[in-house]
Amino acid sequence: MLTYDAILIDADDTLLDFRAAEKNAISEVIGALGIADPQAGEVYSRINLACWKEFERGAMTQAELRVRRFGDFLKFYGISADPGEVGERFTDALSRQGMLLPGALEAVRAIAEKLPVALVTNGISSVQHGRIDRSPIRPYISALVISGEQGFQKPDPRMIFRALELLGSIEPGRALMAGDSLTSDVLAANRAGVDACWYNPSGEIAPAEYKIRYEIRDIRELPDIALAEKF
Repeated sequence: MLTYDAILIDADDTLLDFRAAEKNAISEVIGALGIADPQAGEVYSRINLACWKEFERGAMTQAELRVRRFGDFLKFYGISADPGEVGERFTDALSRQGMLLPGALEAVRAIAEKLPVALVTNGISSVQHGRIDRSPIRPYISALVISGEQGFQKPDPRMIFRALELLGSIEPGRALMAGDSLTSDVLAANRAGVDACWYNPSGEIAPAEYKIRYEIRDIRELPDIALAEKF
């Protein structure tokens, strides 16, 4: 008998190569704005990360995030442009980026042969659908839960509960959530009562308050954990 009945996995920076996707998309925007600064991509990344942290804390809505990050970016460079329009250009470019991290396809395919897999991701609906639907991983995903469609985001445990519901009302104690973010993926798992697998390729040290059942450095380690038998 397998330990788990379902596996939930984060998308960005766990399976999908968000850094490459963001780099391609913001490069397209920077070119359109005529910004010559070679560090402009890094400037945007810092601003975007700060906005997403506020979003995770509930201090900003997703609609506000989509405009605010480009408002701050344009202000940094003293450019007079509509941040909403710039944001739409960026999200369109980002939705066309479906690159996977090394080993992601093999890992999910191996798990999906025996267990249903759900992707549980914070993000804008059109962007995540565009990227995931373009990815070779899509045929192996039984459920897709996107914060932009739910009205709440990880670490809200309702993201986990929604995935379990879509997979056939799986009990939390029979599921595993894997992801790279302590404040999003692991905390959501802890709040929902499911086991947490922290994907930690850089070998960081986790604060003691997080309950981490498994820790992996390579996503290709996940199938052995996901498909382990319970004795």
